[in-house]
Amino acid sequence: MKATVVSFLLLPAVLLWFPAIVPAAENPLRPTWRSLTFELPPAFTVTAEIEDIDAGAAPLIQRPRALAPRMPRLIHLKVATRLQWFLSTKTWLGDLWLQPDWRALQRNRLKSGRSRNLKIYRYAEHGVYRLRYRPRDGTDAPPSQWPLTSEQFHPYSPKVVRRCGMISDPYALLIQLSRKQIPGTPLCLFNKHSVYEIRLQREGVQSFAADFQRDGERIQGRIEAERWRILPTPLEPERNPEAFEFLGMEGVIEVLRDPATHLPLQLHGYVEALPQARLRLTRVRTR
Repeated sequence: MKATVVSFLLLPAVLLWFPAIVPAAENPLRPTWRSLTFELPPAFTVTAEIEDIDAGAAPLIQRPRALAPRMPRLIHLKVATRLQWFLSTKTWLGDLWLQPDWRALQRNRLKSGRSRNLKIYRYAEHGVYRLRYRPRDGTDAPPSQWPLTSEQFHPYSPKVVRRCGMISDPYALLIQLSRKQIPGTPLCLFNKHSVYEIRLQREGVQSFAADFQRDGERIQGRIEAERWRILPTPLEPERNPEAFEFLGMEGVIEVLRDPATHLPLQLHGYVEALPQARLRLTRVRTR
């Protein structure tokens, strides 16, 4: 009888340590929103959409020791970033496939413009495959027909292996920032060529004049928003001293979020040609 009681009491702890066994519909990591739109008119727009999909529907490329889905359902996050200044317009279309426990499987990033290309980051057991596809000169073929122009494997350094129990992707920060309880422990994210350790640090409260559409209803008023900072530290600076990037912003990024709904209300950071960009939430669709 004692063994039965002890097992029953330990069950909640076991579930906390293994979030991947929670069905996707009940996963506590799943945000309450289906889509978000942030804007700095007319120059800068970011739209994110999230959905649950069958693991078999994810177009994961095959590579040696690439991570395979552990569950029948995955999280698919789509992010579109559009930056326009003067006569120049750049668009990045991103897709990220995640395990229900927030572990990244693959990120695709399609860039438009003169230097258009498709990059695929395929997460593996001990590193990340980075593939680049470019169109042939003078052709208008779709990205699915572009030739592979380069492929590299970025193995995790011994420091990353020691410090990081799990590696995820910068796009996935949108999910973490929308959780009821933002994690207090550092997160490990693969940026472009190397891994960053990310701390989400609470910086107090800031009054914010909200004005956005939620499921078609206009929401206006002042919100005493939580102010958070995204603090990146490179774990492999010797490999590539690149700046950490999140939704087109670089370096240290500030986020305001609603303490009641946990929605990100504003993103503030450095963007090329827009050094003090403030992206405000303008539309949200909830589940």
